[in-house]
Amino acid sequence: MLTSLLGSLIGFGGSAVPALIDVFKQKQDNKQEIEKMKVMAELRAQGYDHDLKMYETMGADKEHDRLIQHDIAISKTSGFIGALQRSVRPVITYLFFGLFIAIEVVLLKQVLELGTPVDEAILVLWDDNTQGIFAAIVSFWFGSRAIDKMRK
Repeated sequence: MLTSLLGSLIGFGGSAVPALIDVFKQKQDNKQEIEKMKVMAELRAQGYDHDLKMYETMGADKEHDRLIQHDIAISKTSGFIGALQRSVRPVITYLFFGLFIAIEVVLLKQVLELGTPVDEAILVLWDDNTQGIFAAIVSFWFGSRAIDKMRK
């Protein structure tokens, strides 16, 4: 009788062990999920939203792809209108560069007329703002090409 009682207890305990393991496992999983949610809440409170940044990046990539597709479509057109469409950005770039050169030449002429030595005049004209503008322009025109090459 003692063996049957012991066998029943072992059998009952053996059948309950997987259920107990599942309870502890679920408790551990819930604890990890709560910790994960706390970390995500802290990151969001600090202004970091991974999902938002991911969607912004995806949107920028899609916009870049649409612009490339638009440029490809424009390059396939022919005639006067096609040539006009293809020339808008380069013409605007050339016009602004020409305007910049004209302003710099006029400023150089005025500074030299005031008796400033050429080396000081160059430092006046080639200041930090001008260097920043040129860095931005060169980075825009040539940096995107380098990045595109690295992606491929």
